[in-house]
Amino acid sequence: MKKPDAVFLDDLPGGPKPGTLIVELDDLPDHGGKDIQFCEGTRRTQLIVQRFGTDVRVYVNSCPHAGTPLNLFDDRFLDQSGTKFLCRTHGALFEPLSGRCVRGPCKGDYLLPVAFEVRDGSVYSF
Repeated sequence: MKKPDAVFLDDLPGGPKPGTLIVELDDLPDHGGKDIQFCEGTRRTQLIVQRFGTDVRVYVNSCPHAGTPLNLFDDRFLDQSGTKFLCRTHGALFEPLSGRCVRGPCKGDYLLPVAFEVRDGSVYSF
């Protein structure tokens, strides 16, 4: 499967308009990940924001296999080694910098990347 192009948040259900603050980098926990949700009425967009040193990635928090969020209870998305995203529903593993599934029922599929920009220590929708 071809890697999908980044989506704009305002094209997603409940997604905010361009330029909306997603998260301040200082608010990310030590392990770097955060589950961010935007709601408009009953419409909701759920995101993964993950920091790896100076790299930041933002994906729609939805496993391509079942549509469930990767995390179950908190802001932790990485496996025990801290090197791959882990879908807690089916055990699929994803390369965090590309979003490509490397193990599990959706092998070869990708997480949906989100268009964003980092400026002044914060992540904003694009």
